[in-house]
This record gives sequence, C-alpha cells and structure tokens, in this order.
Amino acid sequence: MISFLTSLGIIEKAYASPYFGYYCNALGTYCGDGQRFIIHIAVRTANVIVIPIVGSIAVVAILWASIKMIGSFGDDQGKEEAKKIIIGAVVGIVLAVTGVAVVNWVCQVVELATGGSGLCA
Repeated sequence: MISFLTSLGIIEKAYASPYFGYYCNALGTYCGDGQRFIIHIAVRTANVIVIPIVGSIAVVAILWASIKMIGSFGDDQGKEEAKKIIIGAVVGIVLAVTGVAVVNWVCQVVELATGGSGLCA
C-alpha cells in the first residue's frame, strides 16, 4: 500500500542522511560514501588547519628570534641561538608545506584511480 502511494507521489520517500551529510551540506560539497568523506576530511584538515597553525607558530618563532638577536647586543652566542631558531622555523614551514602537498597529491591520485570528482576540493 505504501509503495503504491509513494509511486503516486502522495507519500514522499524519506532518506536518512548519514552523519557526514551535515558537514558536506554545510560546505556545499559532495562527499560521497564514508571512504570519500575520510579523504575529504584529511584534505580539508591539511589545508585549513595545518598551514595556518604552522605558519603562525613560525611567525612567532621568527619574531622571538629577531628580538633575541637584537637583544644580544653583538654577543656571538645570542646571534647563533637566534639563527638556529630562524632556521628551525623555516625548516618547519618547508616541512608543513611539503606535507600538505603530499596529502593533496595522494588525494588526486586516489581521485584518478577511483574515478571520483570533487574529492580534493
């Protein structure tokens, strides 16, 4: 009886949205099934969280090293410590950008292998 009423358009079909449907609808993207959702979350996390956090930490470290270098008043030991901090911050930025690039590259490889689209947005 219900299938008959549904076929007539009297009763609409109700679909249960998976828990990740709310996330995808809020972003205006299509995440597909659960596996695609996990890949989508990994890419979004790398792009939205990792880069800003690492960038802000690096900026603070470079500012701290700059203050330390200025405050050393020509002392060689203070200058060397500040240089080490700046080199560490730059290496951290390079590693973070490389990590995000690797995550995006793996996502694109998976997208090409599975024939999906819109996964790495």
